[in-house]
Amino acid sequence: MKRLAAAFVIGAGAVALLGLWQPTWVGAGTLAAAINGSNIVLGCLLLALLTPLVSGRWHVLLAPGSRLGRSAVVWLLPMLLPVLFAMAWVYPWFAVEGSGFRGVWLSPWFFVLRTVLYAGVALILQRWAPRRCGPGLIVYALVASLAAVDWLMSLQPGFASSIFGLLLIARQLLEGLAFAGLCVLCWNLVPLPAPQCQVLRGLLVSALAFWAYVHFMQYLIIWSVNLAHETQWYRVREVGAWGGVSAVLVAGQLACLLALASPWGGRPRVLVWGCVAILLLGTLESIWLSLPALFPDASLGAGVVALFCQGVYGIGLWTWWQWRWQRRLHET
Repeated sequence: MKRLAAAFVIGAGAVALLGLWQPTWVGAGTLAAAINGSNIVLGCLLLALLTPLVSGRWHVLLAPGSRLGRSAVVWLLPMLLPVLFAMAWVYPWFAVEGSGFRGVWLSPWFFVLRTVLYAGVALILQRWAPRRCGPGLIVYALVASLAAVDWLMSLQPGFASSIFGLLLIARQLLEGLAFAGLCVLCWNLVPLPAPQCQVLRGLLVSALAFWAYVHFMQYLIIWSVNLAHETQWYRVREVGAWGGVSAVLVAGQLACLLALASPWGGRPRVLVWGCVAILLLGTLESIWLSLPALFPDASLGAGVVALFCQGVYGIGLWTWWQWRWQRRLHET
């Protein structure tokens, strides 16, 4: 674990130095990495708020991994700090003085204030679970939707989608399930008999179908309305290198869905690889959501930096979770 911590410190220092040279690359890369990391953490928090409200055998199955994953909620604001430092190079509205409500909402000081508020609300919701799950879910949905609008949708001027927040919530649910499933399958936090494998398989298939449905509905609505300032969001992502990334993302999610829904989908090995693939595709989706608005021509340097930032953030979170897991073992 000390080696992982040292690797994280070295990686974070390298990211800071890169930021002095290419702030736009690093700002976009850290945004994608922060979105990916927060999706796992907030997905586990969502499970902690959701599972007590629905009876079933999935409580014992998901609780250990969900508890471990949401323990990193204290790192939400630190993960976004590099993005706040690079706001001027990432968000197009930073130097534009708007009028009325839009001008106030899209102002740097209010953006920073809301980011701090979102992180604080997440900490409160962690304390609410599992005793105040109903109100917690309502607050979670509102905050997650507003955060999606602030961090991602505002990257492209003129683009608006009423279900954009739901896209991020669907990904958070999917990654929370995948992380909790991996904790049970690989770390053996609780015994996992064959019926529980089928329960996990069913949850993952349902979450994958929900993710596909939400993405298709947004695409269908934007395509049917056919407004230039909204269709541009997809036009950027359907050509060149970004078109290839879109194809890999869709094909990968479909392959996961078909594999888990197959007669062999309940086997532990298939579940493990399915959860790993979902988390890796989540990394790709966070880049797909963040970078095309800033780099329509798919800059190779920006892509490499984004992948490097994903690795640094991943090492940091993994170090934290390993420490929490070992601490739990010592306590028991």
